[in-house]
Amino acid sequence: MTETPLFADPLFGLRFWRVVADDRGEWLAAPHQNTPWPPGGQWLQAKCPLGHGAPAPGCDCGAHAWHPRRRSARDVLAVRRAVAGIVEAQGAIEVHEDGFRAAKARPYALIATPGSNTALVHRLAERYGTPVIDVSGPGALLSWCRERSIGMDDDVVSDLLGIGDLRERRRARFHNQIRDIATVGAALGVATGLVMLGLHAA
Repeated sequence: MTETPLFADPLFGLRFWRVVADDRGEWLAAPHQNTPWPPGGQWLQAKCPLGHGAPAPGCDCGAHAWHPRRRSARDVLAVRRAVAGIVEAQGAIEVHEDGFRAAKARPYALIATPGSNTALVHRLAERYGTPVIDVSGPGALLSWCRERSIGMDDDVVSDLLGIGDLRERRRARFHNQIRDIATVGAALGVATGLVMLGLHAA
C-alpha cells in the first residue's frame, strides 16, 4: 500500500515519558519535548509545528506509541530516568508496522518494575488518574497486555496494512542484517589483508 491507513477506534500501545518538574509539580513529557501531558485523565491534543493536523502522512507528528511486542516491551522498560506506561489513543490514528501516531492520547496505566522509582511512578499515577502495573520485566508486561487484549496483534496489523506476514518480514530483515554484517566483515578482512601485504612489501 502506498498510503498508511487511518484507524478510527481507540488503540492502546506502549511508550515512555520523561519526567519534568516546575512549581506546579511533576509532569509526564515526551522524550524530546518539554511540553507536559495534561493530568487527571485529560487528553493530549497532538499538534504539528508545521501547522497541519496531526497525524499527517509523511510527517512525524502525533502522539507516538508502539504495539505491545517483546522488543517494544523491552525497549520502553530499558530507558533510564523515564517512566514507562500504556497509552490510550483516539481520534485519527495512523497505524504503522511497529506502532502508531495519534491525534490525541492520554496515559492509561503507568508501569513499575523492581528497578524503577516506584514512589515517583505512584505519585504520577495519582496525578494522572491511572493505575500502576507492577511487572517483573518485559515478558510479564507483554503477558499483562495479552491477557487484557491491550494493543493490536501481528495478524491485525498485517491485514490492516496489507503487508503480509509480519513474522516473515521480520525474519527476512534479520537475515538481511546478518548478511550485511557478514559482507562488511569480509570486506574489512580483505582490506586488512591488503594493508598487511602492503606493509610487508614495504
